[in-house]
Amino acid sequence: MFGISRIVRHARRWHANHQRAVMESTMLNLPLELQKDIGWQAPRDRPSANRIQQDIHTRPML
Repeated sequence: MFGISRIVRHARRWHANHQRAVMESTMLNLPLELQKDIGWQAPRDRPSANRIQQDIHTRPML
């Protein structure tokens, strides 16, 4: 019984994380004006791939 409860707990956690990721991706795909109206703020703790690529090109060469 202990093993099944642990598996169920992990499955529920995975499902909640998946639902959160789907919702976040849906919100980020909305137009910026609509995101502002809803009050959604863009995540600032995760740099996007485009931003990293831009940072590489903007750094001065030594």
